[in-house]
Amino acid sequence: MRARVRQHRNAWMRWPLTSQHPCRREATSTRCWRTSTWSDVMQVVGVDEAGRGPCIGPLFVGACSVPERDLHVLDEIGVTDSKRLRPAQREHMDNELRRLADQNMWGIVVLPLTPMRIDAAVQEQGLNRLEVEGFVEAIHALWQKGREHRLVLDACDVDATRFGHNVQSGLAVHELEPVEIDARHRADAENRVVGAASIVAKVARDAWVRSFIERTGIDIGSGYPNDPKLKRALPELLSGNRPHPTLRWSWATTKRAWSAHHDVPMPVRTASGTSVQHRLFDPPSS
Repeated sequence: MRARVRQHRNAWMRWPLTSQHPCRREATSTRCWRTSTWSDVMQVVGVDEAGRGPCIGPLFVGACSVPERDLHVLDEIGVTDSKRLRPAQREHMDNELRRLADQNMWGIVVLPLTPMRIDAAVQEQGLNRLEVEGFVEAIHALWQKGREHRLVLDACDVDATRFGHNVQSGLAVHELEPVEIDARHRADAENRVVGAASIVAKVARDAWVRSFIERTGIDIGSGYPNDPKLKRALPELLSGNRPHPTLRWSWATTKRAWSAHHDVPMPVRTASGTSVQHRLFDPPSS
């Protein structure tokens, strides 16, 4: 069976499943609740991310799997795009979703993509490709053998159809064939299951920020480049011989701040490790 990849403007396209794809890395950390084993119910899986823009900390991929017959429950409890909710409302909704997931045997996965992995992707394959990998890993963690799956994705690519095609190719590596892939922009605002995924991802990201501030005593605010608290924190996070490991070294904000405080080039993180750049005609270190 071939999955149908739907463009965000309701145009349908068919794509062949491929056997090779670079999405082979294992999840860094996966948190999964029990899922149902009934074979006669369509599973609707929504996937979204939180924390793409900040220059510190992980990017979190959230995925929720809900039987089609239970979708009305998401409407009843008021699930919506996480950006429309205040922090306290998101926390409450996250707790409610976990409770319902346990009672009704839905599935929830939260997958962090570490700053090191982000930097390696930016240097080698691009952030969009890493997000495809993250979506594939989250879906794979929720997949239930013997059941049909319909996927709704908040596309991380300017070309939503291409994003859906790439996710489909990644799933084919694991021999997973969804009935339909609906990849679109603003899916978190238009689809309840994706809205639920956006909530669990955002709550996980916010929890990481709070934990970092508590552990280090360094207030990074939201972690976004234009946040004044983050700007004030950068000198301390860049005071050593190398940037703080939780920073995204590949971000332009981090590079500029490094150059303002050091007279040596910014180190580079790749999949094979960290390398130190040298300027032309720099004398070799002793």
